[in-house]
Amino acid sequence: MTRAADTIWFQVGLILVIYLYAAASMSILGIVVPLIGPIAASEHVSPGAIGSGLSFFAVPAAMASFLFGMVVDRIGVRRAFVLSIAITIAGDAVAVGMPGVWPFRLGLMLCGAGFAFATSSPPVLFMTYLPEERRAKALAFWSTFSPAGYSGGLLLAIPFLHGGNWGEAFLTHIALMFVVLAVGMAMLRELAPVAQSQLRPGLHGRPSALLVAALGIAVALPNGIAYGTSLIAPGYLARVHHVSLAASSADVALIKIIVMLIGGFIVSLCAGTPRRSRIMFIAMAIVGIAAQIVLLQPTSTIVTASLGLFLWTFAYSGLSGAGMSLLPVVAGEDRNRGAVAGMVGQFISVSSVLVPYVYFSTTLWTSYLLFAALALTGGSIAVMVVRRNGRSVHPREATI
Repeated sequence: MTRAADTIWFQVGLILVIYLYAAASMSILGIVVPLIGPIAASEHVSPGAIGSGLSFFAVPAAMASFLFGMVVDRIGVRRAFVLSIAITIAGDAVAVGMPGVWPFRLGLMLCGAGFAFATSSPPVLFMTYLPEERRAKALAFWSTFSPAGYSGGLLLAIPFLHGGNWGEAFLTHIALMFVVLAVGMAMLRELAPVAQSQLRPGLHGRPSALLVAALGIAVALPNGIAYGTSLIAPGYLARVHHVSLAASSADVALIKIIVMLIGGFIVSLCAGTPRRSRIMFIAMAIVGIAAQIVLLQPTSTIVTASLGLFLWTFAYSGLSGAGMSLLPVVAGEDRNRGAVAGMVGQFISVSSVLVPYVYFSTTLWTSYLLFAALALTGGSIAVMVVRRNGRSVHPREATI
């Protein structure tokens, strides 16, 4: 008799719930950014004091993402899922329930710890409980959660921008995390590990440090360009085209969510073998460079620049999805998967810390374009290194 967890519809539902889980963990940043002014006024501090607190969210992942992955390997994805949401809810409660700047920063740091689990445990879950032929597709789709989660947070904050009731935004986030917890646990209880493919003799499935580093670089470089672009795009477009994007921020956020979901869906359909993922990565890198040219070219119109921004968003979803779909190639045996996912996340976190210094060091569009070209070219070179090294070969790759 076929178990419900073995059906494709259950597995698609699981992927969507885990996507929501990661996006909801990320959304706290999107909630805070538009509320910096009201929070600062409520706490009687400068907006800069609240804005600088956003960096505390990134501290856990930047400092020890691989350790969170090792904890996932140790306690399992079910317990990590519950622990992650519990820490996030605690962070929300501290941020909104205790007055002062430092409790607010501590709350964001706790939310960041929950987010570190939310980026380390889903890859382990997919590689443990999904059939081999669906793992790469699930990882490709899931990897687009970050921009969608951030944009979702922006939308979630809109009803609380006025009236001094910013704390209700955090309470709404807590309610969302409880919903994710309830639905997620109901689905996780149905899961049982699938049979693992056989490894070639003598290799024992140990992950290669070279392959892990190459994949980490391949996914971190596009992520850095995406983060840098999000930092400078609003101000750059306003300065060059003499417009303000504030009035249309909700529309931009909504479109960004839709573009990331569509991009993730398309990439998940195209991903299937490591060779396909590498080809897609390189193709999306080319599209991404072209999109950056359209976005940054001073002679373009605001409409053309906006199209370039959305094209870049689509290209990034492809780059992220193609890169993360290669994670099973380097993950090795079961007990190492969380550590490998955490190490790849470590590369992403470090790039996120360094990128603001790079992008804010100049205001020249040619410099921004050079950053993108170098990073996407470097990522394409790194992704070509990520090849199977003695592991079982996917049936569709046997003749390639």
